[in-house]
Amino acid sequence: MKHRAFIQDEFRWMFPLIFASVACVSSGTEKNIQLSQTHFLLGADYLNKKMPEAAKEELFKSIHFNPENKNALQLLGVYFFFEGVHKINILEREQCLKATAAVEQRQEVNKDFREAESYFLKTITIAKREQQIDSESLIYLANISIHLKKFDDAIRYAQQALENVLYASRHLGLGAQGWAYFQKGQLREAARDLRQAVYHEPKFCVGRFRLAKVYFSQNAYDDAIRELTKIAEDSTCPLQEARQLLGLIYLKRHEMQLALENFQKCKEISSTSCLAEECQRYEKSL
Repeated sequence: MKHRAFIQDEFRWMFPLIFASVACVSSGTEKNIQLSQTHFLLGADYLNKKMPEAAKEELFKSIHFNPENKNALQLLGVYFFFEGVHKINILEREQCLKATAAVEQRQEVNKDFREAESYFLKTITIAKREQQIDSESLIYLANISIHLKKFDDAIRYAQQALENVLYASRHLGLGAQGWAYFQKGQLREAARDLRQAVYHEPKFCVGRFRLAKVYFSQNAYDDAIRELTKIAEDSTCPLQEARQLLGLIYLKRHEMQLALENFQKCKEISSTSCLAEECQRYEKSL
């Protein structure tokens, strides 16, 4: 069930299924718990109807009546996470902001991610008290930590998520952990985790691109091309980054025609993005 139909396609795989019944807690009255659940369900419904502001209002009401409504806290975390994602897309994909505008937009992104982080931290605290592992929230925290360059935290959150043997989306935990290792320069660990991620979910195109990026950094160009070609041939995975990286690899191998073709396709995917500008610069240099 997708509460946020307006979520960007490349991040849709991260959205959790959280229409679970709320647990009764000792704090607050039974009436307040019921009111909290009602507002949570309204908030989730508004998100499904592409009414995010109305949804946020209902979710705030939900945690007002029951500050430990784990479902409402998690959904607020998701709301602010994707607000940040939306602003990243404006910054890098839709407009490619520059100078002061870019700095201010990044500040807004960081503000949203830190707000999301605060709610996810609350959900995992409640889950621990209930002797549960909230893998979905932990994966969001891992990705937020990567964005905020807190790579050791990201690895820790991903590892905790993977400790849950019932967690079905193991590729997400492995993908986040591998990408955090890559950012730390630990390429062997990064390749190990990302290979496992795409083994568990072959359609995990973001993970496959990240694996290709690791291979590229190891100068294993044939391996990188193999992974990137799988992405390029998948119409459900229009990753502009994959075309750019293919172009760079062919450029390094002095295969200029193939480099040119991939830089041109890179521009076609999203002509207003920062990546399109980079691909155009490489194209002109050929």
